[in-house]
This record gives sequence, structure tokens and C-alpha cells, in this order.
Amino acid sequence: MTGTSQTVDDGAYDHLHEGMTVPKAELPATTGETLDVVAPSAFTVIFLYPMTGIPGQPMPNGWLELPGAFGCTAESCAYRDLIEDFARSDATVYGISTQTSSEQAEFAERERINYALLSDSEHRLVYAMQLPLLQVDGPSRIKRATLIVDGKRVVREIMYPIPDPATNAQQALSAVERLSSG
Repeated sequence: MTGTSQTVDDGAYDHLHEGMTVPKAELPATTGETLDVVAPSAFTVIFLYPMTGIPGQPMPNGWLELPGAFGCTAESCAYRDLIEDFARSDATVYGISTQTSSEQAEFAERERINYALLSDSEHRLVYAMQLPLLQVDGPSRIKRATLIVDGKRVVREIMYPIPDPATNAQQALSAVERLSSG
């Protein structure tokens, strides 16, 4: 299976900037709780992703041709594999998509995801932060990006575009470690 990587910055996240405050937004999580998108830790890594596949259901028409759409499972699993390293840096990881909580819960169980996935199916965070969406056959999906937010809700780093979703977790961990030591 192949997909087009997103390597060109199309300016979709230009309205967000380091130093801005992330608004309070509570979203349903795969843990069964409703969680604020910013955790009470030194840092929160918020990786925004379009969607993960659902067994037995085809991907939306044209999905693999959309820049930045492909790679959600690899990205999510890379965060899973590094979650202890994030915890050692007092960083909480949240994956956020517009998929429903039940779709996310199925994925989390199937892939043994060991951190909370938050559902923005009602577009609360999308509207509050004017997050860019991918227009596809079916529901709109968030464009892939990563935000690193400190404990005071201030954006410290924005990662966009993300040319290789599988390496995003390691890049985010390096950024958290750099911010922690600085």
C-alpha cells in the first residue's frame, strides 16, 4: 500500500504560532473519560491525524492520493512504542482525530495503543483553533500536524507538514527533550 507524503507546506497551519494559548477543550477519550486536550504535565504532545482504517471498511475514495492522509497507524504505533520515553520527560501524548470514540476505541484495542486518543467528532477543537481539514468522500478529517504545549497551555512548537508520519513520534520526543533542557 502506498500513499502520497505531505512534504510541501501549504500554509494550512500558518494561523497557529508558538506562544499562542490553546483553548480549553474537553473531548471524549478512549480511556472512557472526557479529557482536556492539555494535560496537567510539563508538556502535552498533541498529534493531530486524519483517521485510522476500520477493518472491513474501504478507505474513502481518493484517500491514498491525498497529501498527508496516509500513515496514521504507523504514526500512532510509533507514539505507542515511545510512550515511556515521553513519560520520563513529563510529557503526555494525545492523538486527536475527528473519528468517533467507538472507532478510536476499536483501533486502540487492536493496536494496543497505551495513551489516550481523543475524539473531536463534534469539531470542538477544530472550530476553537480553526484547524485545517481534509475534504474527502465522507466526513472531513483533520490535517496531520503535531503541537507541543507546555503546562500553561502555551504552544511551544508546531510540526507541520509531517513528511513521514512513522518518524513523527521520535521528532516530537526530541523536541520535548530539547524544550525540557532549555
